[in-house]
Amino acid sequence: MTASPILTSTTPCSAGAMTVGEPPAQPRGEFPPPTARPRAVLLRWLLVLLIVLSGLLLALQLQFKEDALDLLPGKAVRGDLSLLQRLGLVDRIFLTLTVDPAYYSSSAEAQTALQQGVAQVGRAMAASELMVEVVYRLPPDLARNLPSELGPYLPVLLERQDLAGLASRLDEAGLARIMDDNFNLLNSPAGMVVKRQVQQDPLGLLPQVLQKLSRLQQEHDATMVDGFFLSEDRLSALILAESAVPLTDSRGAAQTAELLQAIMSDHLPAGVDWGVVGSLPHTLANYQAVQRDLRLLLPLASVLLLTMLLASLRDGRVLLVLAIPFLAAPAAIAVMGLVHGQVSALALGFGIVLIGIAVDFAVHIYLALAREEGGHQAMLRRLFRPVSLATLTTAGVFVVLLFSQVPSHRQMATLALTGILLAVIFSWLLLPTLIGRRQRPPAAWFRPPVVISAGGRLLLLGLWGALLLGGLLSWPALQYTGDLRVLDAPDAKVLAAEEHFRTTWGREGELAFVVAAGATLAEAQEHNFEVYRYLRQHDWPRWQSIAPLLPAPSVQQQRLTDWQAFWAALGDDFPARFRQAAGQAGFVPTAFDSFLKRLTAPPVLLEAEAILAGPLRPLLSMMVRKPEQQQNHPHPEEYLMLTTVELSEPHHLPQLLALADGQPGVTVLANQKWRQQVERLLRHDLAVLTSAAALLLILLAVLFFRRPRSVLAVLAPVLSALAAMILFCRLTGGELNMMHLLMGIMVIGLSVDYGIFVVCARGERRSATTLLAVSICAASSMISFGVLAFAQHPALHSLGVTVLWGIGAAWPTALLVSPVLAGNALPAER
Repeated sequence: MTASPILTSTTPCSAGAMTVGEPPAQPRGEFPPPTARPRAVLLRWLLVLLIVLSGLLLALQLQFKEDALDLLPGKAVRGDLSLLQRLGLVDRIFLTLTVDPAYYSSSAEAQTALQQGVAQVGRAMAASELMVEVVYRLPPDLARNLPSELGPYLPVLLERQDLAGLASRLDEAGLARIMDDNFNLLNSPAGMVVKRQVQQDPLGLLPQVLQKLSRLQQEHDATMVDGFFLSEDRLSALILAESAVPLTDSRGAAQTAELLQAIMSDHLPAGVDWGVVGSLPHTLANYQAVQRDLRLLLPLASVLLLTMLLASLRDGRVLLVLAIPFLAAPAAIAVMGLVHGQVSALALGFGIVLIGIAVDFAVHIYLALAREEGGHQAMLRRLFRPVSLATLTTAGVFVVLLFSQVPSHRQMATLALTGILLAVIFSWLLLPTLIGRRQRPPAAWFRPPVVISAGGRLLLLGLWGALLLGGLLSWPALQYTGDLRVLDAPDAKVLAAEEHFRTTWGREGELAFVVAAGATLAEAQEHNFEVYRYLRQHDWPRWQSIAPLLPAPSVQQQRLTDWQAFWAALGDDFPARFRQAAGQAGFVPTAFDSFLKRLTAPPVLLEAEAILAGPLRPLLSMMVRKPEQQQNHPHPEEYLMLTTVELSEPHHLPQLLALADGQPGVTVLANQKWRQQVERLLRHDLAVLTSAAALLLILLAVLFFRRPRSVLAVLAPVLSALAAMILFCRLTGGELNMMHLLMGIMVIGLSVDYGIFVVCARGERRSATTLLAVSICAASSMISFGVLAFAQHPALHSLGVTVLWGIGAAWPTALLVSPVLAGNALPAER
């Protein structure tokens, strides 16, 4: 934010301003009386150095993170993502291992190498403390043991329509056909394999249950081979895992990536490549992009600022001017850490912009002390009003930004607010102790027009009006997007891995996650079964649910009643008729006594804990979350059950949201839902915060300048900046994201000061130093934002490019349009 301390005339800056007296000016080339005694100077420096050193010590202990939560506005959206974290979905890793058949003499040998690699990698991952769930292979004997595992629970796993279909096959002719089919099967080549199955389940009840269990593996198109999840061509295998550390945080992601790289290097066979999708590669890509930008752009911005100041001021003492923001930076970063705890690296990247903003105050104080006539004390008294007003406007807009619903915005606002306030204080305390002798101003490095003809004024106002009209007409065409992918920075490797994953495993449509929660496991089962019933009633095409295997307790009770009523309806003579049909088919009369005994035995309810601890646990572990698995998250006392749904039609999400609205304990999580919420919150923030900042600046402008023409002249750079940014967004896609809120707030605060200083200079009949100071400050801000235009991270790049346009429009408006609007052109340089 710019502030012009060079308004040194005793003429008031606006109507009603107080006149400050001034002692006689010192002759050129003489040293003025010192601002303070040597002891006072020493105390100033000791105070500043104490603040700097304290801030540096605290800043070195600061913990940085790159957490996606910091980019999400609102508690509702963040709550949804927190729920995904409790489910383990955010920290889930999808690994695809792919074998190159050219490395092996046959496809069978290649498949064997692939399966060996999966087993070795899976065991190594499961042995690591960084992994809490690793699913790479189901028990090889699962198919053989499943009948004995599920057989006792057939009464609660079969539905009423299953029993109705069975009843149609249990007449005399139907029984005869069933027994003949069983006898023929036992006498076929497969007879030795299925002998036990036929003996335990001659009526084929279990296959009806197993068909429902296909809902457990609908999320990916994987084929089960020897317990491994293989692709259709048998050249790729899938490993599912969950990280024990948060993968939305850069440190946790880096640890996990190092682990995976080491495991793959040690255990992956030749000819087998691997790729990973999920939040892990995206977190790493964003973190690396931000780190590259910080390492490159921070020094670049500093060098460019120094070069610009040396070229424009031609005074080696500008090194001191540039040093002021650096002195403020450690303490500002420390305050940001104390207020927010762990802070985002993206927010720290905003420090580049802070340098360009904070250097403005030092530039104005330097110019006034080094080039204006008068003693230091008188000069500082003159500077007090403009510097105070500029600081007030700067602080005001960043205070407004503290009320943003986006945590990273609040972190950036805290950093900027603290840094700018400290920069003003440090500049005020230190520069008077360093700037001693007056310097004759060199020839200006630019000469803006100081006398504008009537035709020129009309042309300027016409061009300015066209810019405002273009912005006004473009505003309704802009769209708000809540899609975080516009702020994502995936590299080519990440995108290639995701494309390979979609091609291999058939993930085309967008997924929604329906979460059923309950204080007990039974309550969660009840809510989850309502979701299952809803999806079946609406003939949903593709979904994955645990409900067929873990029906709600109330549903199990009803099915037990139906089971008992079904066999009672068949009559007491059913066992005799069954034995007779078996004997006629060729079986001994007692061949199925164990089966008939189970039919008449008292049925039992299915215990969810027993199933979750059984051989199906690898399939179920990522669909059921117990409280002990959520200790690091809020509400760990809840049980969670997950249903995955593919959104292949536009009406699917509204249907799911209607289900959640009418069913307590059910929450729908989907990107489409988040985008809608983010867009709504973004509109709210954009309207409320921008309006608050605008009203604050209008109030200050009216309070200090009063005349309508002067107020309009002060606000003209703001209007130009906003119009230019709107036009740029419209021409480059027409979408606004959450970073534009930050941009708009900053540009309002930056550009209004340009108008303030120029209008004040017009009132005081001064031009040369004012125009130079405003131009240097605008150029410093453009350099800061300009280097961000070269950032690889989309958020920083978007911030830099868009604000570059805003400041680029505000600067000439302040120099050319504001004097015309105020009523008079600036006088020629004295």
